[in-house]
Amino acid sequence: MDLKEVLRFAVEHEASDVHIQASAPPMMRIAGQVRSVEGRPLTNDEALAFVASIAPTTDGGELDTRALRRLDFSYEIQDLSRFRCSVYSHLGQVGVVMRVIPREVPSLESLNLPQVLHDVALVQRGLTLLTGPSGSGKSTTLAAMVDLINTRRSCKILVVEDPVEYVHASKKSLISQLEVGADTPSFAEAMKRGLRQDPDVIVIGELRDLETVRLVLHAAATGRQVLACMPSGNAVETIELLIGMFPAGENRLLAGQLAGALEAVVSQRLVTTGQATRSPAVEILRGNVTTMRLILENRLDELKECIQTGQAKMQSFDQSLLRMYERGVISGTEALRCASNPEALSVALREVKRA
Repeated sequence: MDLKEVLRFAVEHEASDVHIQASAPPMMRIAGQVRSVEGRPLTNDEALAFVASIAPTTDGGELDTRALRRLDFSYEIQDLSRFRCSVYSHLGQVGVVMRVIPREVPSLESLNLPQVLHDVALVQRGLTLLTGPSGSGKSTTLAAMVDLINTRRSCKILVVEDPVEYVHASKKSLISQLEVGADTPSFAEAMKRGLRQDPDVIVIGELRDLETVRLVLHAAATGRQVLACMPSGNAVETIELLIGMFPAGENRLLAGQLAGALEAVVSQRLVTTGQATRSPAVEILRGNVTTMRLILENRLDELKECIQTGQAKMQSFDQSLLRMYERGVISGTEALRCASNPEALSVALREVKRA
């Protein structure tokens, strides 16, 4: 089986991920569903040979099989697509998941994202967090926001990812893209050195550790715009997770920096539309005097009510789902499946039906 042709088929049919695993036929995720490719299961030697053909090699030109369980890298087929690859060991055999990264950076409009994200992207200051579970599209939204800045502003943008996904061509802005492992040993080290390289905008692919969080808060507090991703469920949970990382002795100081620097938290969930495609439901928390006070006073539960007021174009997941239902984008069943509060949303859906 020609696995490179499997990748081409996946791109042409708009798959989001390709799964190559020994003892199973190739599979791919299309419109949220995992589907198998016709053919026999791969042997471990075939799967290992494929991984060896695409993975970075050691200085001796060989694949370091001992590092398979922690091997993450990017791979590109010219004139087709880039792929974010994660290799793993399964019952002593090899597997790899390849996320399809389109060559063209999508626009916020093409992703069906709220107009307010244009304002967030062009605010030129503060900390914006893009959050959601794995596969929710937050990296794609991040890339679209970077492309909007690149199109509209004359500035220096520093992007740090592990691995690099979308490749940005400099337009109005000068973009420097660093890959953890290849260009820098860590996100924290990239932040330390990057702050000396005159950036106006700093983009962090994932906030993983306290040191990086400290540096991000410092950069945002000193007038730079920072965009970063976090794997969390919703806006309030994101704030709780960040504050939970702060040591007891620095809690008030770092919470104060977070409250003062926060521009927005944008959380995403992908939902299945009536056309069997996927579209994002989006929760948006904006930084303002009210949210600053609630964070400083550790009244995080009240942030949910703040979001639901709709001030500064904020919205909850359930409000986003309700609007998608009203527009006929998703079914009531899908809205309830993805809701934060299915009971309350069910009442709202019935009101829409009556109207």
